[in-house]
Amino acid sequence: MRLGLSCPDGRPPQEVVDLLCTAGLCGRFDGHTAPALVEEPAPACHVWLLASAADVVGACERGALDAGVAGKDALLESEPAVHELLDLRAARDALVYAARTHPGARSRRARPRVATRYVRVTRAFFAAAGEQADVLAFDAPLLAVRLGLADGVVELRGRLDGAAAADLTERAEVAACSARLVCGRAARTLAGPALEDLVERLRAQLEEA
Repeated sequence: MRLGLSCPDGRPPQEVVDLLCTAGLCGRFDGHTAPALVEEPAPACHVWLLASAADVVGACERGALDAGVAGKDALLESEPAVHELLDLRAARDALVYAARTHPGARSRRARPRVATRYVRVTRAFFAAAGEQADVLAFDAPLLAVRLGLADGVVELRGRLDGAAAADLTERAEVAACSARLVCGRAARTLAGPALEDLVERLRAQLEEA
């Protein structure tokens, strides 16, 4: 099978790798960093794409991969044409809205300006809450706050640490996230039995954990 694994920080998430390996689906990817194609030796003979979530999901959409693993945050933001097969309950995190802690540090803007890499998700969150916000697309949202470009961020909770996040307080959880197994529409038809076996092996491993 041709499989993909998103690598948010250039390396495969260890918790996900451990789950896949325990289920007999991959080696340890020793020494490999994204982007890379890794070919497993026999008897598995799987080919793995280690890449960004966008590349893994895009390859699934276009039929280049039979299945892939990507974070729920990426799936919520891009709304790709893929089927979500299984929550792997690994690499758990949450998208949260965090804003400046001290009232004196808040801007005089009539409505908050929120910096984020998740523009679609952020707009939907504020719309559902009946609030108005100016959403600023920014790859380093914490720095946007420090620069005075924004009053808050929507970001993964796990990234809200260090000096850049010192003046931010979490206001709300936007969405729970974890690693998900997905496949494209074509693969679900053409690789049906193999995908079913893949899902069952992973589900059995999750039930044992």
